[in-house]
Amino acid sequence: MKKLLAVVLLAAAMVAPAFAAEKGSMEIDGKLGVLFSPTINGEASFMGETRDQDVDLKSTVSLGADFFYYVDPQIALGFGLEYVIPSEVDEDGAVGSSKVGTTNLFVQAKYDIALNNDVFNNIYPIAQVGYGINSVDIDTDEGSIDTKNGLYWGIGLGTTIKENFLVELFYSFTYGKWEPEGAPFTIDTTYKALKLKVGYKFSI
Repeated sequence: MKKLLAVVLLAAAMVAPAFAAEKGSMEIDGKLGVLFSPTINGEASFMGETRDQDVDLKSTVSLGADFFYYVDPQIALGFGLEYVIPSEVDEDGAVGSSKVGTTNLFVQAKYDIALNNDVFNNIYPIAQVGYGINSVDIDTDEGSIDTKNGLYWGIGLGTTIKENFLVELFYSFTYGKWEPEGAPFTIDTTYKALKLKVGYKFSI
């Protein structure tokens, strides 16, 4: 992995920075994402016994927006938000129309690797870390579930097309806790998702 990263960075240094951003420039963008079969992992401990289970969710979409400030022609720092539309549990025997979603608020950084290409202007690794707000709607007569929010983080790779269009592939994790009403235990949860995002950015 380290050798691959070194090769990518060396190649970037040798490429003409035809579409490099200027230090101090800013940009905002809007993005639409597709989550491919996200999963929710739950881990509960009771009477000294720990149970761990992955539950599949149906594919869903997300809406997001970002702001970036270039502290260097290749390095941009910023913040953003993402709303993941709640999706139903995709399991045989699932309870009613149970739905799970999340809203993520985060800071982020990306490293632009400029390409001497009129179509694909650059590629960039990107990292995000922040706060995930969990949403759970359980259709059951056995009581409600209170949720607690937790850490969010994600890593991805993106490209800029024709200077304004964005395509990104992300893998992310949102942590939380479920507290079923009347239950003598809590459930630690991890919402995991592979996302394909497309967007449009504006320079400001």
